[in-house]
Amino acid sequence: MPTATAPSSPELTNVSASTSYLRRDRCRPPPLHFCAQMNANIRSNPSLDSPYFDLAGHIGSRAYCLHNIVYGDTADETATLLDVGVKDLLPILIPPPPVPAPKGVTFSIRKSEGKNGLGMFAAQNIPVGGLITVERPILVAPYIIGLQTHSESDFYTALLQRLPADTVARFMELANCKPASECDIVEGIMRTNAIAITLDVPDVPHPELSTHRAIFLDISRCNHSCGPNARWQWDAASFSLSLVALRPIEAGQEITVAYITPTCSRSERRTKLKTMYNFSCRCDFCARPSSLTSKSDVSRSELQTFWAALPSFEEWCLNPNMGDYALIDAHIRAVSVIESEGLEMLEYGKHLDAIAMGYGALRDVEQFRQWAWRARDFRPMDPEASRVLEGWILDPETFPVWGWRNLAKGSPKN
Repeated sequence: MPTATAPSSPELTNVSASTSYLRRDRCRPPPLHFCAQMNANIRSNPSLDSPYFDLAGHIGSRAYCLHNIVYGDTADETATLLDVGVKDLLPILIPPPPVPAPKGVTFSIRKSEGKNGLGMFAAQNIPVGGLITVERPILVAPYIIGLQTHSESDFYTALLQRLPADTVARFMELANCKPASECDIVEGIMRTNAIAITLDVPDVPHPELSTHRAIFLDISRCNHSCGPNARWQWDAASFSLSLVALRPIEAGQEITVAYITPTCSRSERRTKLKTMYNFSCRCDFCARPSSLTSKSDVSRSELQTFWAALPSFEEWCLNPNMGDYALIDAHIRAVSVIESEGLEMLEYGKHLDAIAMGYGALRDVEQFRQWAWRARDFRPMDPEASRVLEGWILDPETFPVWGWRNLAKGSPKN
């Protein structure tokens, strides 16, 4: 354990073996200039979805509890620091994950060549859409802790003290990219490895941010790539994170995720990663020859603005002046760029759906079935969607927009 100590008096009332309520902060709000900077940062962050965030109001409205979540389907345990309103929205009984963990060993944790620490590697061939692992977090805390009476490290240390010794030992083995001059070991590990998850929050004035920080002992080991071959999928109902393959991963290959949105230029990506995680990205996509960098940057920028410049499906269907394949070709172009840049994380399935819809609207049975199968294969983690797609593939006439484009143009139904 690090030398950081737990809060000296964090508890007001022990209401159960797993829950302790904390005193409301009585400190003055932070200085105005600090509030203004934080407000600007939070409001401008699209992933936080809080355009009216007010730090002073946020701090004045918070009441927290330390709460341990236990699960009926496993022996796992999660130590949480939660806003009381958020904690009260948690179900009494947490259900199992919607898709059970895969059988057998799918990955190993070992040294990652050319990198400072460990990484996750495939122990077997994993198909596109394949489930690699399902994991519950060991720690969960707010994105911003609205109590000033104790440091962030104090709260994280208090959470660790609520977990078994072997879990704490594994936490302490996680990487720490933060220098000692910036924060202590516990806070450094948390800031290096935390994964953003979302929880339900009450509809009240100055609500808690839905985004929270969570630590996962295995999935947090995944290293970054600007063209990742896997993605996280959080299920708040079961409090579980699934790791899913975005494209086929061969046994022995490193499993990677994206730490940042990868549509900006290589220079911008490397600057962000250096600032946030203190490493210079040398993934396959950043290591390309400089002659290919400009083309890659343009392609990624194209994906960033793709949807804004695109007519809707309904507009295409109803406008006979637009080419029959205008919308389809645009999505096929996006699929090609996504595949060349390794960016299947960027709504790849949505593009496959759109292409299948386009061919369905044109009553092209062969192409509809081909693209609908691709859309189905990309989402095995969604059994209901797969079942619906399979039904349409077997009988295209049941597809809800079958032949719409032809009908809009006044073409015969058949």
